[in-house]
Amino acid sequence: MERKVLKEITLSKGRKATVYEGTGEDFLTALEIAQASGGGFKEAILSLMEQLIEIDGRRVTAEELKKLPLQDFAVLYAVFQQTG
Repeated sequence: MERKVLKEITLSKGRKATVYEGTGEDFLTALEIAQASGGGFKEAILSLMEQLIEIDGRRVTAEELKKLPLQDFAVLYAVFQQTG
């Protein structure tokens, strides 16, 4: 199934982020992944972001998201807040 692009964002240093529209299944999968690892809300959000964000054409990991400059992370996180 092809994913619908929710938003395209230019990050610092010219990197291109694509945020895809999520589904209830994406959200539930993120919760399951977080619970399985003993995590909570923070881990669920990071898991959801992993599923729905590509940077420069490839999916990113939670560790990569955590290492983004704060301005980039904040912009990406704001997209999730607006959809909730």
